[in-house]
Amino acid sequence: MGHQTSFFITPKDMAELEQRLRERTDLVILLWRSPTASPRVVDSLNFYENGEPWYDLYLARPEDLNSVVMDYVKTQGYWTVEGSPSPVVEFTRCSFDGKRLREGRVHYVDHFLGPDHTWVKKSDEFRKWARMVHTTIKKSLKRRDSKHVEYIGKDAQAWLDAGGGQLEDAFGKRVD
Repeated sequence: MGHQTSFFITPKDMAELEQRLRERTDLVILLWRSPTASPRVVDSLNFYENGEPWYDLYLARPEDLNSVVMDYVKTQGYWTVEGSPSPVVEFTRCSFDGKRLREGRVHYVDHFLGPDHTWVKKSDEFRKWARMVHTTIKKSLKRRDSKHVEYIGKDAQAWLDAGGGQLEDAFGKRVD
C-alpha cells in the first residue's frame, strides 16, 4: 500500500521541515541518481550541485542504507535508487522561482511486488519510521482548503498571501 502527501513549501519551509525531521529521527538524504552502485548521500534537502537544485530525493534510516536497491541504467552510465523494494521515503521537492511554486510530494510504500510476483511486506521497523516521517511532514504544514488534499508551509502561505505568485501542480497547471 502506498502513502503520499502533496505539499507546497519554499526553501525556507524545507529547511525548517528538515530540522524538525532531524530532531525526531536519524535520517540520510539520498539523490535519486549515483555514479556508483552505492546510493549517493547528501547533507540537505536543499541540495544544489553546479548551481542546480536536485528535486528527486529519498530519505532513509542510516541502518537501512545497505538495503537500498540500485539499478544500473546502462545507456546513461549511472545508477538509480529503486524506490519500491528499497526501505526509503521518496521526497520530491518543490520548484520555486519566486513567481511560481510547483507542488512537491512525499511518498512511500509498505509492500512491493517481489521477483516471484508475490507481495513482500517491508520491515516493521521501516514502516513505523516511514509513517513517523510522513506524519511529521504533514503536522509541520497546514492543510490547504482545495479540491484535493495538499499541505502548505508557513513561508509559502505568507508568500502567496502577499501576492507572490501562483501555485502549480506537478504538471505545471495552476492550482487555486
